[in-house]
Amino acid sequence: MKVLTENIYLRGVKKIAYVRRRIPTAIRAAYPPNVTHIIRSLGTADLALAKRLARKELTAIDEEFDQKREKLDLGLASVTSKRIARLSTKQLDDTVQFFMRSVLQFDEHKRQQETTDDEFDETSERLNSQRAELGRALAQGKAMTMFPALHGLLHLCGLDYVPDEDEAKRASQTFLRGAILTLDHQISRQTGNIVDTDSVASPVLHPLQIIAPERAPTPSGLVTWENVFNEWNTFTDNRPKSTTIASQTPWRDLRRFAALSNVLYPGQVTPKLMNEFAKDMKSRGLAVDTINERVSKIKGIYRIAVGRLLLDVNPAISTLGYKENTVQRRQKRRLPFDLADLNVLLGSEIFVGHARSQGQSGEASYWIPLLMYYTGARPEEIAGLALSDLIEDPEYGWYFSIVDRPTSEDLDLFSDIPKSHCRTLKNAASLRKVPVAKELIELGLLQYVSWLHARGSMVLFPTLVKDWHGKLSGSFSKFFGRYMRAQGISDKRKVLYSFRHTMKDLLETAKVPSKYLQRLLGHTTGDGAMTDRYGSDLPFEVTAEHFARIKFPPIPAKPWEPGKSSVSLKKKT
Repeated sequence: MKVLTENIYLRGVKKIAYVRRRIPTAIRAAYPPNVTHIIRSLGTADLALAKRLARKELTAIDEEFDQKREKLDLGLASVTSKRIARLSTKQLDDTVQFFMRSVLQFDEHKRQQETTDDEFDETSERLNSQRAELGRALAQGKAMTMFPALHGLLHLCGLDYVPDEDEAKRASQTFLRGAILTLDHQISRQTGNIVDTDSVASPVLHPLQIIAPERAPTPSGLVTWENVFNEWNTFTDNRPKSTTIASQTPWRDLRRFAALSNVLYPGQVTPKLMNEFAKDMKSRGLAVDTINERVSKIKGIYRIAVGRLLLDVNPAISTLGYKENTVQRRQKRRLPFDLADLNVLLGSEIFVGHARSQGQSGEASYWIPLLMYYTGARPEEIAGLALSDLIEDPEYGWYFSIVDRPTSEDLDLFSDIPKSHCRTLKNAASLRKVPVAKELIELGLLQYVSWLHARGSMVLFPTLVKDWHGKLSGSFSKFFGRYMRAQGISDKRKVLYSFRHTMKDLLETAKVPSKYLQRLLGHTTGDGAMTDRYGSDLPFEVTAEHFARIKFPPIPAKPWEPGKSSVSLKKKT
């Protein structure tokens, strides 16, 4: 014997090549006693050809090892049976398919071995006798004679099947028909017909994986829902928690829906199932925008899994959501606050009586709505402001520097900001400088900042705490929604974000050029990625000049004073 490479040997006078692979100790029990290696001839003495054939053969051996390991794992998982009382139609059909495939594979293996005429005749007699017996039971309605066989099969698979009488009859009837069909295929082979196992009994999961997947190990070659989601989540460094949660919701919803069709792994999801999932979301009353957003997020998760070679295909790539007509979209569009709304909201007890939220919002109850009105910034952008973000330009006055805190390259710059108030902005275009309206100064913004400095605070709203989504503004947004309804503003198209729409209208009325309007609101300008990425560096003097043209309608709010009482959320009549 001559060693050619680690797993390739030459032997005999003709130096025929063969592969020799040691069986891993962990799966030795899956092979006959005293068998420690897999040895297979490559059928050639050509060394170059032998190396090519060996790669293919070794891959096949690895696949065999995976299958043996999977069967052993399933065997171990089956030691403690799980009691079940009912099988769904899909679970029962798949169990019958598993039985049929197992019998036909064993039958095929046996037929590859030579038999004598007597053995062949005995097999024919046995198969025909069993077929006649089971056919008679089916014709006489005596399907329950098959229940012990079904119960025994499931028991070997780690399932203790204890159905009521009606369930037992239903399952036995289905199993009896499957057993008869299996015998028909065997008899057809016995008469010399070709019966391909894969054609009549396609591969199916082990019953334990179908009926109690939480008890079963993951089949080799299949990745779990958690595997795929974690691959997507870690694809981007330090992905915001809110983004993770937003994508986790539709992913879990798809997993729940897929399980109803006995689809247990993300790689088994088909385009048809994705289409049915979209229809299911529509039937549950989800808004069109929500459905489309969820489909988009699922596409993105699958795209990363395919790109990382976890999965072969993206079943959601061609999935269509839904489209509303223009009338429906206009009816749902968020509306700005009009002058009457502003007088009601900013003339209420928070802004004239110095009442405050009973929760964590504190002084944010007064300042966040006013800052949104006079800057058009997003709630989270304002909620995370530090005192150092308020900067005075010697020529153009005060402005807010809205920045990520911290960014990966600027951690040291924000070391004095508490970790509780670290947050990232929506996108690169959100980084910008927003002038402070003179009305905010008149309402006491600088006095409020001095008040915070005296108390050792480094941030504008020290009482805010991040919610489960990682949002500093989350608690206040919920409070403001309730407070606004209590003031009699009931149109659901008017929300906290309506302040941004009000600012957009004011900017357009002031004829601010689109480029600067978009920059002030933290949107892309359309001038390209580089301009948008460094948009906060657009000439501030020009931004300030455009901003100064805005004519803010007067509001009834009184200058700031520390909160004196708790706000009432009783709806006005």
